[in-house]
Amino acid sequence: MARKKESKITPIIGLQWGDEGKGKGVARIASGLSKKDLIVRFQGGNNAGHTIWHGGKCYVFHLIPSGVFGQAQIHLGAGMVINPGALAQEARMIPKKIPLLKRMSVSPHAVLTIPTHLILDSVSEKTKGKRKIGSTGKGISPSYTDLTLRRALRVGDIFYDDFKKKYKMLQKEHKTTLQKVFEYKISENELRKKEKEFFRGIKFLRSLRSADSAEIVLEALSGRHKVIAEGAQGALLDVRFGHYPFVTSSHTISSGIGTGLGIPPSYIGGAIGILKAYATKVGEGPFPTELGGIESAVWCRDKKIADEKMKFPEPNPNSKSEFEQGIALRRAGNEIGATTGRLRRTGWIDIPLLKYTVKMNQATKLVLTKLDVLSGFEKIKACTYYIIDSKKTKEVPFDLSRVKIKPIYKSFPAWKGKLSDYGKKLPKEALDYVKFLEKTLGAKIIYVGTGPEEHHVVERYWK
Repeated sequence: MARKKESKITPIIGLQWGDEGKGKGVARIASGLSKKDLIVRFQGGNNAGHTIWHGGKCYVFHLIPSGVFGQAQIHLGAGMVINPGALAQEARMIPKKIPLLKRMSVSPHAVLTIPTHLILDSVSEKTKGKRKIGSTGKGISPSYTDLTLRRALRVGDIFYDDFKKKYKMLQKEHKTTLQKVFEYKISENELRKKEKEFFRGIKFLRSLRSADSAEIVLEALSGRHKVIAEGAQGALLDVRFGHYPFVTSSHTISSGIGTGLGIPPSYIGGAIGILKAYATKVGEGPFPTELGGIESAVWCRDKKIADEKMKFPEPNPNSKSEFEQGIALRRAGNEIGATTGRLRRTGWIDIPLLKYTVKMNQATKLVLTKLDVLSGFEKIKACTYYIIDSKKTKEVPFDLSRVKIKPIYKSFPAWKGKLSDYGKKLPKEALDYVKFLEKTLGAKIIYVGTGPEEHHVVERYWK
């Protein structure tokens, strides 16, 4: 199929550990797309959580791309793992006036997450003890594992008469693994409840248009329509180039689009990188700029938001305790996992890590989110380099967990009041911080998030 030279896929990639605000970024970009433009998901499953405020209401999408409130076509790509019950439930959440079903298609090559995947994931994580990685328990890793073992069920299988037979065979293998490896016997009541939701989801999946990912993408590009590839999680969670083993099970970076959609890399253009004005992380693993260090990591692992509100009803962002500063940052940014409900660990922005992900994804444009969350701080910090073994470095080590890192910070004075009070421009202090990030990361910030809703943004007006 002929393709116009200038037609390229635009990846939208999180440049940190996920939760950067990709949902809002995609939703805003999608608002300018036409009915023939296309938004695709190319990897991951419902372990992602993209939060969008639309019409004064909060929506959290796990499988459906965040551009659902626009008018562009929507496609769930071959590289995804899809929990049918979760997808059906998510679709029911969308207002009926939104024409979703006519716009949405799904790849027959996408892998199905079945009920025993969820149980395998949960049981496996519990047996790891101190070695656990912070899995969401959504069955993502076992689903991708079955693909590698060449026994996975895929969306295309649901249209064949032997689907239930193949389902029972895979379920039997999972039960054997659970019993022999983990000494766990599934409760039939537990399984029956999950299966009811699963097969309801299969019925919903059959109602969607099945379309080959490569064909649908190339058709859009050949018509010179825009194609947005929405990444899930963040670049630092990529299964190969993230902070292994504290990663997800798929390729979250822009080069993962090729294998996730079945297209050559020449069709992929420069990415729009999404970064938060500070840093957060859910689950286990190294976090050099974490406010409160180990104390924070343990707290976020063991506590819930109710515990935190009881002990710290009004945390002070300018406390002498970095641990309390981190709690104040979490409260101001509502940093609770959209998928898991876990407390997100919080810290200052990390320039070496961002340079690593900007370069890896060829991020030519940036979107800075949640700058408004820093309004209560007297000083804002950014890690500009590390001290590792008494040596100064701006390079990210192969394994952050194997070295002792001391982050070195540059401080910025904060602005007074709320960013929303300044209208469609940023106060000098905020603009200085934004310009520093641009210069340091070598890419233009096209807009800055100043609140939760789609319209809470400041478009680029500075040179």
